[in-house]
Amino acid sequence: MTNKISDNQEFQFNLLAATTVQADARMLALERFDYSACTVEYIVSGSGFLEINGHEFNPSRGSIYILHRHSNHRYWPERSDPWQKIFFAISGEMVDYLFRAYRLMELYYLPDALKLLKHFEAMQHLNYNTDHVHQQAAVIFHQFVEEAARIVYGEKRSIPVEFVALKNALDTHLECRFVLEDYCLEHKVSTTHLIRGFRRHYGNTPYGYLMERRLELAKRLLLHSSFSIKEIAARLCFSDQYYFSNYFKSKNGLSPKYFRNEK
Repeated sequence: MTNKISDNQEFQFNLLAATTVQADARMLALERFDYSACTVEYIVSGSGFLEINGHEFNPSRGSIYILHRHSNHRYWPERSDPWQKIFFAISGEMVDYLFRAYRLMELYYLPDALKLLKHFEAMQHLNYNTDHVHQQAAVIFHQFVEEAARIVYGEKRSIPVEFVALKNALDTHLECRFVLEDYCLEHKVSTTHLIRGFRRHYGNTPYGYLMERRLELAKRLLLHSSFSIKEIAARLCFSDQYYFSNYFKSKNGLSPKYFRNEK
């Protein structure tokens, strides 16, 4: 059952709702512009898709995403494995203040966030009939933001900047050509060194990571766009639609055509 709390005009932090929700496989995308509140969601199981302020993510089990105040966003569940989520919705100037203080205003998605689940559960277990529920929720949220910042900046410090930069470059080349050798020449770094280091820190080669992200985007385009398979192949830099179809089937067990029809 959703816990809805009456608005509090005096204290600059309001807990609006805290609940668990199971998405339906046929649920349509939810789209908002200049969102007035802030919603933070933890993925208990399943997966889905998120587009927010020009960024795209594929949240899955154990991850969180943040729909910041004043953001433009759109999100929907994966049809074959719709997500179950636990979330809280909040508002008030203190929300933005804490995100700014901990340098998290541009944090939209955080994988491997199991450590943060306890804060979602704490929000749900508050006594909503007390006069101090908003203050209690603010304390929990402050703890959440502080721990999220430790995860974010701890991870960034543990991965050398050259590999983070390569990952960022790959993320921006899903729909344009990327040649690792050219990138290495431009940045005066060994190709072998980058491949080995990238695999060590991200569990995949740069090429493997790029193709994995392109397949994630291919699935979204097949399910939620009117582009033809040939057009999707061209957008994702495959040499032709036949190579794209064969590669897609080898990774997903279904051809793009069947994936689009079956889902």
